[in-house]
Amino acid sequence: MVVSRKSFYVAISVLLLPIFIFILLNTGKPKYQKLPIYGERIPPDGMDIKDTIFHVIPDFSVTNQSGIVITKNDLNDCVYIANFFFASCQDICPKMNAELELIYNKLNSKKLEEKKYSTVKFISFTVDPVNDSVSVLADYAKKFNADSKIWHFCVTSQDSLLKIGSGFLLPVSKEDKTIDHSQQLILVDKNHHIRGVYDGLNKKETERLYDELKVLLTEYDN
Repeated sequence: MVVSRKSFYVAISVLLLPIFIFILLNTGKPKYQKLPIYGERIPPDGMDIKDTIFHVIPDFSVTNQSGIVITKNDLNDCVYIANFFFASCQDICPKMNAELELIYNKLNSKKLEEKKYSTVKFISFTVDPVNDSVSVLADYAKKFNADSKIWHFCVTSQDSLLKIGSGFLLPVSKEDKTIDHSQQLILVDKNHHIRGVYDGLNKKETERLYDELKVLLTEYDN
C-alpha cells in the first residue's frame, strides 16, 4: 500500500503531539527531590504499623531576648532553623552563630523579592539557663544583629531544656542534665518535622543548609 506524503506527516504529528504537550507543560518547572524527614515513625496507639506518623518537635515554652514567651505554636506555618549554644562559649558557639547570621542576612535580603522567605524563623536555645538571663541574651543577640521577631535567643528551665533537646533528637544525659548539642543546625518544616541536620562550623554544610532551605520552601510552593 502506498502512503501519501500528507498522510505520513499527519501520522507523525499524531504520534509526536503528546510528547510536545508534555514538554510544553513541564518547561520551566523546577525538578527537585523532597528533603527526608528525620526521626523514627511511631504508630499511634491502637493503630497498625502502616499508619505510622513522623516524629514532630514536642511542645515547648521559652523566653526570648526581649522577655517574650515563645511557644511551638508561635512557629506554626513557619520554616525554622534551630540550634543550641551558651553565651559564655568562646569557641564553637560564636562561629556557629556567625554562620547562622550569614543565612539570616541572605534571607532578609530575599524577603524583598519573595514573600515566602518571610516565613523563615530562627530559634537558638541556651544550654546554660543559670547564667544566660534574658538581659544576657539581649546583649548576645546584638552581636548578630538579630531581630527578636525573627531570631529568638531563648532560655528556659533545665528540665524543660532537656525535653527540648531530646525533641530535637540530640543526645541528652538525664543523669548529668546535659545536652550534647555540639554545632548542629537543625532545619524544621511547617509541621514541626526535622528535615535536615548540618554542621554549623563547616562552610559547605551551611551552604547546603541554605540550599535545602530553599528546596523546602519550594515544596510548599508546589
